[in-house]
Amino acid sequence: MRLPDAATPLWPPLHGGAQPVPSPTWSAPPIVLGRPASELWWLNPLACVAIIGLVYASFMTFDFSRVVPQAYIPGWHYAWGGALLAALALGITAVMALRREAAWQPPMAFDVPQWLMVALFACTVFAYAVWFLPLLQDPTLLTDILGGERSSIRDVATTMPGVTTMTQFGVAYVIAYAAMRASHARPIARWEQAAFIGVFVLGVIRAVAWSERLAVIELVVSYLVARLAYTRVMRERTWSLATTIPLAAPVVLYLVFTGTEYFRSWHYFVNDYDSVWEFAFERLIAYYATASNNGIGLLVENRLWPEYTGRFVAEWLYLMPGVGEALRESVGDVTTQYSYFLSRFARPEFNNPSGLFPIVFDIGYAGSMLYFAAAGALVGALWDGWRRQARGGVLFFPMAMMFLVELLRFDYFASSRFFPVAVALALIWATSRPVPPRVPRPAPSPW
Repeated sequence: MRLPDAATPLWPPLHGGAQPVPSPTWSAPPIVLGRPASELWWLNPLACVAIIGLVYASFMTFDFSRVVPQAYIPGWHYAWGGALLAALALGITAVMALRREAAWQPPMAFDVPQWLMVALFACTVFAYAVWFLPLLQDPTLLTDILGGERSSIRDVATTMPGVTTMTQFGVAYVIAYAAMRASHARPIARWEQAAFIGVFVLGVIRAVAWSERLAVIELVVSYLVARLAYTRVMRERTWSLATTIPLAAPVVLYLVFTGTEYFRSWHYFVNDYDSVWEFAFERLIAYYATASNNGIGLLVENRLWPEYTGRFVAEWLYLMPGVGEALRESVGDVTTQYSYFLSRFARPEFNNPSGLFPIVFDIGYAGSMLYFAAAGALVGALWDGWRRQARGGVLFFPMAMMFLVELLRFDYFASSRFFPVAVALALIWATSRPVPPRVPRPAPSPW
C-alpha cells in the first residue's frame, strides 16, 4: 500500500478552491487556579462515616453507670449498629464507583429570584415571632436564662406545628445565599446580606432561649458546605490548614458546648464536679453515648418490634398537622413505648435514641440494612452532584452532611426539622435559573 506524500491532499478539493478544516481532536486544558475546596478529605462522606465509626467504637469505654441506670453496650445490637454503619459506607462507595466515569459537565451556579428570598426570610421571621411571642412580651426571660435563673422558655412558649416549623426556612435561605455569594451568580442585595445576619441572630436566640444548640449547628454546617462547593483554595499553606480542621473541630465544639452548658445546667451540678470543664466534657460524651445506649435498650426491653408503622422512618409525616393525627389514631404511636423505656430504664434528660436503632425497631433487621444502604447511596449521589456543582447537589448535600453529623444522636432525614427545609430547597431548585459561575472554573482536579 502506497502512503500519500506530504503534498498529496487527504480529501478531494472543493469547488471554489476552499478546503475543509478538520475538527480539532485536542484543545488546551483550562488553567487551574488553586484547588477546589470540595476535594478536602473531611468533606468526603466516606471519611465522615469512618469518623462516626471511630466515635461509635469509643462508646465501649464509656462509664454508663455515672449517667444512666442500665448499660446495654456492648452486645449483639451494638454490633448490629456497626453493621448498619458499614451498610451506609457501602451505599456511598457503590454510587462513587458508578459515577467515577461520568462525563465532565461544565460547572453551573444558580440565581434564586429575590421574591423567593424575601418569602423565605419573611416566613422565618414570622414563625419565630409566633413561637417566641412570650420572649417579645417579656425580654427579661432571656436575662433570666443568661443569669442562670432558668434553663429555657419551654415552660412559657409552645410550638405550633405547621407554623413554627417554618423557622427551618432560614436554613434553606442560608444555603441559597451561600451558594450565590460564593459563585457570584448575581449581585447580592444589601437587604439579603442583612437578612442572612438576621437568620443567624435568630438561630442564636433560639439556641439560648429554647436550649437548642442544633439550630446554630444547622446554619453553620449548611453555610460552609454550600459555600465550599464553589470555593478554591489558592495557597498551599491555606490548604494545609484546611486539611487539619477536623483536629480543631472537637476542641471548638467542646469550648462552645462548655459555654452553653455553663448557662444551661451547670448550676444544677456545681456541687458534683470539680470544675465546669470536667462536667462539660463528661456531658458532651454522654449525649452521644447514651443515645446509642437508649436505642439499644429500646430493642432489648421491648419485644413487640418491628411494627412497620414508619413512625421512626418518617417522623416528619407523623408530626404533620392533620395527616399525623390521622396516622397516630389509625396505627398508634410507638413513641409512647420509647417514653416508657426512658422513664423506667434510662434517664429522660438524655432522650435521644440515636439515628440507627429506631430504624431497626421500626422495620426490623433486613429493613434497616436496606434503609442505610439506600441512605448511603443518596448521600453519595448528593456528594457527587455537590462536587460537580450540580444544582441539586449544592442545595441538598448540606442536609446530607447534617444527617452524618447527627447520626449518632438521631436520624436527621426522618426528623420533622428536615421536611420544611427539603420543601424550601425543592422550591429553590424549581424556581432558580442556572447561570455560569462568574469565577474561573477549571476542570475537576485529580486530587
